[in-house]
Amino acid sequence: MITRLVLRLREKPARQDVAFVAVPGFDALAALLKHMDRSLGGGLSAFEVMWPEFYALVTTPPSKGRAPLPHGSPFYVLIESMGGDAAGDAGRFQSAFEKAVAQGLVADAVLAQSQAEVAAIWALRDDVMQTARWGMPFAFDVSVPIADMQGYVERVKAELRASWPKVRAFVFGHMGDANLHLVISPDGLPADARAVVERIVYAPLQQMGGAISAEHGIGLEKKAWLPVSRSQAEIALMRTLKQAMDPKGILNPGRVV
Repeated sequence: MITRLVLRLREKPARQDVAFVAVPGFDALAALLKHMDRSLGGGLSAFEVMWPEFYALVTTPPSKGRAPLPHGSPFYVLIESMGGDAAGDAGRFQSAFEKAVAQGLVADAVLAQSQAEVAAIWALRDDVMQTARWGMPFAFDVSVPIADMQGYVERVKAELRASWPKVRAFVFGHMGDANLHLVISPDGLPADARAVVERIVYAPLQQMGGAISAEHGIGLEKKAWLPVSRSQAEIALMRTLKQAMDPKGILNPGRVV
């Protein structure tokens, strides 16, 4: 039974609807996420937000990406819906999108009309290596409550510029699960800037209930900042579990605890 079901799924790939949207402000951005999530009945598979600096980076030379929408908007979003009901899914996506436009949540948009256009839009979001033009950047993967997200990003950028006025900071992420990626270029920064940059990025997270890692783990680099996201009781429990499962310390030694 399971084998036959898997085969049927392989024979009938999910339908994919993709839109690329310019949004007039952060309040509209949060409202758009809520609206599309509710309207698509579980079909919303991606809500990838790009702050304008990142969008400009991946759509101007030497990047090969072409801008599907003009520059100058406060936010850009890749919205994707996937499902197995070709006719029904397309109708739901179109209806949800039209209502979002009518509510003023969308300033401009393009809807992908082919798989090639879907791939081209996704290529912009995935072209993160453009951030390495000026040297290997400082890359962060944090979790921030959506209500605090814009204030957090503005605070981080302001503190970075206060130390280094010409610093390049790029922000993008999976807003649906409150995951942000902040990428700071090292050019023009002193050799010992890493510690200061980490403090600027990580320290504000504690007061807003954020996390120092959203999807890429703790490892070695983030160990010192673990108390920002976890209480001493939680860390003690992690050590207890580690000791119980790996008393000789041979499994991934030295990481986390």
